[in-house]
Amino acid sequence: MERNQDVVVKVEDLHVNFYNNDRCNKVLRGVSFELKKGKIMCIVGESGCGKSVTANSIMGLLPDLSRIEKGSITFHYQGEDIRIDRLKRKGKEMRKLRGEGMAMIFQDPMTALNPVFTVGYQINEALLYHNGASSRKDATKKSIQLLKEMGIPLPKQRVKEYPHQFSGGMSQRAMIAMAMSCRPKVLIADEPTTALDVTIQAQIFELMLDLKETNDTAILLITHDMGVVAELADDVAVMYMGNIVESGDARAVLTRPSHPYTKALLDSIPVLGRGREQKLEPIKGSTPDPYNRPAGCQFAPRCAYATPECETGMPPESMVEEGHMCRCFHHLRKKEGEAND
Repeated sequence: MERNQDVVVKVEDLHVNFYNNDRCNKVLRGVSFELKKGKIMCIVGESGCGKSVTANSIMGLLPDLSRIEKGSITFHYQGEDIRIDRLKRKGKEMRKLRGEGMAMIFQDPMTALNPVFTVGYQINEALLYHNGASSRKDATKKSIQLLKEMGIPLPKQRVKEYPHQFSGGMSQRAMIAMAMSCRPKVLIADEPTTALDVTIQAQIFELMLDLKETNDTAILLITHDMGVVAELADDVAVMYMGNIVESGDARAVLTRPSHPYTKALLDSIPVLGRGREQKLEPIKGSTPDPYNRPAGCQFAPRCAYATPECETGMPPESMVEEGHMCRCFHHLRKKEGEAND
């Protein structure tokens, strides 16, 4: 079967386990999606649902006590189909792909930047290794320009400073400059604007959109901010306890949510302009213990529509409409009821 030429990264039935003290945490349980060039895909969900693990799996940055048990990650790059899941995480091939083919903006810049090297030195390394900068002097000029684009004041001075001399927001912008320096084909952003004020957030998202439009970059954006999803996303995947429970076109998922978890996420968000009278519905209960999961649908203990059927097994994928998928027994029952009417 001929593949879609727009697909840059294809993740199929990905299962990832973490091992610790003779215990196994099945973090990802059959994750599948496609990243397309020139498109932004957002992954949303509560903390601990597997968003960052999915991103780290694509980048080959999973911790030592973890293993891809099943599934595949295929990166379509320079006319080749590269199986990321088969490459050595610290091998030469994987290092070459990071930066040149794909880059990642990490959630915590204070631990991502090396404290013993200047910020400029660290950006220069990416430019010299991947971007063909002719000299360190040439790379430094590009680094200064990148810091300037990120809104960092006095970039000529800052490029010589160390990470501890940067504030949290400035460190995040330096990380974004490093990730964008080589104009990668795939950009993975894990909560990229957490430490930034709204003005800088808007500037960063504008730069990401420019990268998408000028380079046809495929962007995977991990976020908790549904406003960002509504503004930027072309596609959305909603994750819960290692499963994608709903996915599809952003407008369809946000305006016509089919899974109770997606609806609960949207109902718990305040809407600007409705004032103090608006009623917010928090999601009842909490996520289950990853070492003692429910046998069936992971959301069943918190779901108002749960039935005994939900406790027996994970529901299959079902099509809501073209390009819009949901995994929910309640949705299936509702769909069958509509078909019988």
